[in-house]
Amino acid sequence: MKSFQELVKETLAIRDLEELEAAADLFQFGIEKGYYNKRQCDEFNNTYWKVKNKCLGYSVADVVKGNPLDIISIVTSAPNEIKDNNAELISYVNSRLKALKGKVTGLR
Repeated sequence: MKSFQELVKETLAIRDLEELEAAADLFQFGIEKGYYNKRQCDEFNNTYWKVKNKCLGYSVADVVKGNPLDIISIVTSAPNEIKDNNAELISYVNSRLKALKGKVTGLR
């Protein structure tokens, strides 16, 4: 079993959602075997969502024209229910970009 710090370090380097889910499965296995404690569980959960939001943001940025950092920010604040539905997430990001158009410098 990997050490917790090694697992988190590798998880932060992930750029693909499938790899992220594999890391989450590996962590879940470690939890079931009792290798990790509650603090580590909270830390991994934060790392998981940080990486997932970034991956989702970049995948949406390929479809939606806009600054990838703005899109990642919008994806991060999106409700978790729509993050699993790519079409709904893209629609949400488009609506937020239209609402912010003209209110934030840099958005056109």
